[in-house]
Amino acid sequence: MALPGGVRPLRRGGGDPRRHRGAGDEGERDLPRARALLDRHRGRALRGLGSYAEAHERLAAALAFFRDVAREPYNTARTLTDLAETCLAEGDPHSALPLIDEAAAALDAEKAAYHLAHLRALRERCLTSGE
Repeated sequence: MALPGGVRPLRRGGGDPRRHRGAGDEGERDLPRARALLDRHRGRALRGLGSYAEAHERLAAALAFFRDVAREPYNTARTLTDLAETCLAEGDPHSALPLIDEAAAALDAEKAAYHLAHLRALRERCLTSGE
């Protein structure tokens, strides 16, 4: 089946990072990180659907991996940003602020200017949302 622009649909079972792979299989070492990235993006999607509790669960799982296992400051900060955006979407800007501050500290060290600008705007939304 051909889609516009030559895009092909995914086939069931192929390319799914949840699929069991054996030790030594190509890409096997990348699976935990792929699962964490998938959790992060699913959490963002669930937030967009208004499923905040599920979004928090997915994002918390991703955060635990990036912060404690992989020790990836950039992805930790991006996941903290997603959690902050979820709190703000829920109407809880107070809970978002410490997440924003932690994310900003990590992204500052990474010299991620674009994302820092996003965090400043997100922080401002939190501070003005109660007015």
